[in-house]
Amino acid sequence: MSAPAKIEGKDPFVHLPASIIFTPRGLEMVGASPALKKVTSRDGLPKEGLQSDSYNAQTIQKLVMKSCIEEIYVALPDLLRKRFEIISTNNLIVYGVLYKKLTPSLARTLFESSVVKEYNRKNPKNSIVDLNHISPQKVEQLQKTSPELIEGIKSNLRTLITERILGATNLNEEDQHARVRSLPRFLDRVDPRIWFVYYVISHTGFKSAMERTFASMIYSYLHHTQIATHLSNLLMEFIQNAEKAHFERLIVRHGLADKGAVDYFLRDAENRRKVTALAQKTSQMLELSWTMNPERNTIGQQYRILISISNYGIIDERVSQSLARKMKTNTDGISLASFYGNDEEDGKLGAGLGLLYNSYLEDICRQEGIQYRCNIYPEPKREKTTVRIDMTL
Repeated sequence: MSAPAKIEGKDPFVHLPASIIFTPRGLEMVGASPALKKVTSRDGLPKEGLQSDSYNAQTIQKLVMKSCIEEIYVALPDLLRKRFEIISTNNLIVYGVLYKKLTPSLARTLFESSVVKEYNRKNPKNSIVDLNHISPQKVEQLQKTSPELIEGIKSNLRTLITERILGATNLNEEDQHARVRSLPRFLDRVDPRIWFVYYVISHTGFKSAMERTFASMIYSYLHHTQIATHLSNLLMEFIQNAEKAHFERLIVRHGLADKGAVDYFLRDAENRRKVTALAQKTSQMLELSWTMNPERNTIGQQYRILISISNYGIIDERVSQSLARKMKTNTDGISLASFYGNDEEDGKLGAGLGLLYNSYLEDICRQEGIQYRCNIYPEPKREKTTVRIDMTL
């Protein structure tokens, strides 16, 4: 993929070996690229896509925003050493969807606001009721002749919203910093037609009201950034525990240490390298995938993200039978709370922090009206366990 100019001091590439599978729309966009080839999806099916040790973050995010990517699939002998790259990938996907939904969300809220309704009531001949009714020529003219006006509007809004974020006592420091960092990027992705509406209405006696309304809209939309933060925390907690189960299986099966001595064995860096090499040699890979298939998984303005983490781990007969009983009554998998409902299963797949981060996400998604599920899919015959995080933004 072609790369944009490198930002000084910042690597534009995410160094995570992955298969990137395209949607039909994505295949039309990349055309007959020589890099395009058959790659294996998470389900083991041959698909059209790219395979690379790294990818350009901005390019992939733009493709996500254009619904051109169906899946990003990673299969490695270990994943924790790629923590930064995994979090970067997760964030660019979630933020890509949030950027994509930004304009329709702002437009809907803006045209339903009292300030726009009042403007339309007082200016019936020049009423503004839909973005599609705005002249592209007028928008382009404003951008060309008065770019400093739009930048001034953005600057004022940045100041107002930043002050509000930092003064919000209900936000922890991590969430405050995430929102302040994200604010300029969200403002830069606002549709020019919306800035045109802002400019027109604010120059007809509604400036203060328009500024307050728009600042509140952006501030509210930034609540969604909590999703990326807590989702990354939850994802890495599952990966950490999946990797431990993955290594434990290899260590015990190959006689490197007894089950009770696995933790001690893995504290040695050289031992970890040996187990990682063994996983590579025996093709025992940890799997991580993000699926975003708009043809199958998207309805209207909703965008579904399915994240899967799979590992080959030791499942004893007692736990296997317990999971099988639960699966009979829940064909969609086993909820996190159900899986950790018994003390005997405590400690598997990161019960403590996993449940905590999952609880955060459930609360946030419930407040924002976002569909969210996190289930566990055991496969005892293959000694494989999959955690699936399913979110519809």
